[in-house]
Amino acid sequence: MSKSVFTYPIRQRSKITWLWMLIVVALVLLLLRRQHRVDQDIADSEAPTPTPFNRTLWDAKSIPRKFVYPKCPASTSSKRNVDITTSLKKTLDIPDGPPPGKKELCSMSFEDLELYYHTYLSTVQSPCKRSVRIGNTLDGGWDVCGEEARLERNSCLVYSFGIQFDFSFDDEIASVFGCEVHSFDPSMHQEDHRRSQSVFFHATGIADYSGVSNDMAGWKMRTYQAIREELQHVSRTPDVIKMDIEGWEWNALPDMLKSSYLSGVKQLLVEFHSNTDSHVKEYWVHKLSILRDLYFEGYRVFWVGRNMMCTYTSPVLHRLLYGCYEVSFVRVN
Repeated sequence: MSKSVFTYPIRQRSKITWLWMLIVVALVLLLLRRQHRVDQDIADSEAPTPTPFNRTLWDAKSIPRKFVYPKCPASTSSKRNVDITTSLKKTLDIPDGPPPGKKELCSMSFEDLELYYHTYLSTVQSPCKRSVRIGNTLDGGWDVCGEEARLERNSCLVYSFGIQFDFSFDDEIASVFGCEVHSFDPSMHQEDHRRSQSVFFHATGIADYSGVSNDMAGWKMRTYQAIREELQHVSRTPDVIKMDIEGWEWNALPDMLKSSYLSGVKQLLVEFHSNTDSHVKEYWVHKLSILRDLYFEGYRVFWVGRNMMCTYTSPVLHRLLYGCYEVSFVRVN
């Protein structure tokens, strides 16, 4: 009998054994890779990397100085169970123009103030014939008014506060309009540097004081006027100021508004943040008063975006509301 008759089954068994060994090795490698991903996810959750979607967590290590809200005269507290239909109907009667003065604001209920704020930031007040999206289509990009009178090409100056590793707006407005751009963010752990021919990065944050943030972050903070002085821009006014600074805007803007520091700034792009940190009506009186001051400074809303990832539940209306509005203003006087 031929020898191959006996060796053929042995060879076949050897091939099957090797095949099973390869399958086992592949499964082990797959399990090890999966475990590595799990370990990496755990590490990431313990030390989050800065992305647009965990920004609140990342920035929690440094917060604005607590603001003392202007007190309103004592009045009866708002109801805690409000008819949302009735409240929403009231917003339809809100007149055009600026929010009312402090006395009238203080006479309003908590829920009326809260809805007034959301209505005001959702109302377009001045059209722009050529609105241009600069930067990312989603989070990180901003609408600017591309009219020549509002953004003169090749001679414009832009201050961009709050980068969080996303330079899409800064790079694009520099390349499309030929602007000189100064980008500010103290949270990125990067030193001051020149990013490109027209974009300059500064590890500095804007606030209502100049110094080091009094918290674990220890960031370099400067007022708007101090920043202009450090950059030797006292005789130059930014054409565009973009501001996405996670709540610091409510401290920085009043300082920028005093003494007409914003005079000459043609466009103001701000993400306004609100939540239920305070359940008192003065919380909304403070914010509406700043929006009133911006109106009388000549700023009108021409574009509004709502951040779908940023919401909160109203303590009175018991309804989910937007906590972040990206608002683009143009100066009309």
